[in-house]
Amino acid sequence: MKPRDFQRLNSRRKEKLIFAYKLGQHLKKIRQTSAVSQEELSQNAGYYHTYVNKIENGHYSPSMHTIWRLVHALGISLSDFFRGF
Repeated sequence: MKPRDFQRLNSRRKEKLIFAYKLGQHLKKIRQTSAVSQEELSQNAGYYHTYVNKIENGHYSPSMHTIWRLVHALGISLSDFFRGF
């Protein structure tokens, strides 16, 4: 690989980390506004509490299916979730 290829790769990694963090913070804000605990959300969506925690803290970048399950468990649609994002 050439040096500029490494720069692009690092740039994409940073971008993914930033996206995961912002997505997690957005999910957390909506969850808290809905007065739902992480444990309730994780149980209703079928995930472990630790997984939801790692998403909210930006450690994991969830798939679209995971996002759908989480927002569905919060009682909102994907379009409503992303409208505020």
